[in-house]
Amino acid sequence: MKKNKISILNIFIILTISALIFVVGFNRYRNKTAKEVYKVYLDGETIGLIKDEKELFNLIDERQEEIKRQFNVARVYPPSGLKTAKYITYDEELQSATSIYDTIEKKGTFTILGYTVSIKSDDGKVNTINILNKEDLEPALMDAVKAFVDSDKLTSYLNETQEEIVDTGKTIENLYFDEKITIKENYLPIDSNIIKNKADLTKYLLFGTLEKQEEYTVKLGDTVENVAFNNKLSSEELLIANPTLSSVNSLLRTGQKLNIGLISPQFSIIEESTVISDVEKAFDTVYEEDSTRYASQSYTKQQGVNGINRITQKIQYKNGEIMHLEVSGTPEIITAPINKIVVKGTKVAPSYNPSYSSPAASATDWGWPTISPYVITSYFGYRWHKLHGGIDISGSGFGSPIYSATDGVVIETYSGCANNGYYSSMCGGSYGNSVTIKSTTGLTIIYAHLKNSIPVSVGQTVTKGQHIGYMGNSGSSTGPHLHFEIREENGNRLNPCRVAFVC
Repeated sequence: MKKNKISILNIFIILTISALIFVVGFNRYRNKTAKEVYKVYLDGETIGLIKDEKELFNLIDERQEEIKRQFNVARVYPPSGLKTAKYITYDEELQSATSIYDTIEKKGTFTILGYTVSIKSDDGKVNTINILNKEDLEPALMDAVKAFVDSDKLTSYLNETQEEIVDTGKTIENLYFDEKITIKENYLPIDSNIIKNKADLTKYLLFGTLEKQEEYTVKLGDTVENVAFNNKLSSEELLIANPTLSSVNSLLRTGQKLNIGLISPQFSIIEESTVISDVEKAFDTVYEEDSTRYASQSYTKQQGVNGINRITQKIQYKNGEIMHLEVSGTPEIITAPINKIVVKGTKVAPSYNPSYSSPAASATDWGWPTISPYVITSYFGYRWHKLHGGIDISGSGFGSPIYSATDGVVIETYSGCANNGYYSSMCGGSYGNSVTIKSTTGLTIIYAHLKNSIPVSVGQTVTKGQHIGYMGNSGSSTGPHLHFEIREENGNRLNPCRVAFVC
């Protein structure tokens, strides 16, 4: 019984104390009014309370005249990480807009109203570009596209005024960006890369930077081609970097400054066109025997002349580079090729050592490695600072035969790639399925991107014109074609259009 009395007394005391606390607290705030203010956060951290958020925002704008002049804008905004929220308080201390501003200036980055351009590729990669004026985007894109698509053709295509091809010419069937390009209004931090005008945006779209590019000073005897090659560029890349040059035949003046920066397009313009053109058909070299002349003697009886075929091509370009080419229909023969005729003696001289064979054909006696029709889609030279060490021959079609261009011995084959390989750069060391032949003149010839059906084997002797493979699309290949490459014994690569063919 005594214990119960003590418990009741304890409860009474606790209730009494609680009531006193409530009364005291009530009396404390009875004469105070709750205030609605704003709590300010910067990047999630509370930096204070202010009475009026508009006062703070106006202060931020008023004190940024230098930023306004720098970007030619009418208003400056708070950092993107600045947030305000309404807050109810009785007696918490408020801070002035000026003191909050001072904290923001030290810890945050002010913003301006602009636009963010997003360029999204099929693989999900997104490249963003901040610009001041949305009106700059379309004309800048068009100017950049003109680096890869003929300006007159582009205008005719957009205006639907392309003329019908009469003999030879080109019609653009389709033109589109390979990426999804969008633009949205955004608050841009002033310390970010913000592009202010159309000219700079065009430059950025082509080079991926606004930094000054490396320059070359033209010397006596320079041409567009040798300036490009000596600086590890293709002629097309040099022309893109220097819009004042109209073609590879443009005359250069001594002392002229040329931009030799490597372009890095931030977009991919896909052009699908029909092209009707006259292309050369290589002549062949045939041999006649003359029993009245010694085996060591030979002469050219008739010089070879290339023929001309008129062909219709369906071509897909990506940023001006041929990605896929198809020849449609039957080629029209404008002029037939005239074979080169070489007469070789067969008579054995008295002192002739039979252990020696007759002299091999000269290095100029080459056979063309594909059937007709064909088109050289990429020549020997630099692309993106990397040497393309041969020529690419397209148009004959997937699975069409490939022939040896010389007599020689097969020294290497590879057939481990699937027939429909596409950009499998590790397959066959980027060459894909290939045949390598050591010619009788000591040169090494590589036939690359073949199908995996290889009809010759290592150690086999082959003759000019012998079937050695099929055109494929293996290895680092963007479409069915033959990569034809010539190397000297020291590994130095030679231009086939100067060593073997006239092209």
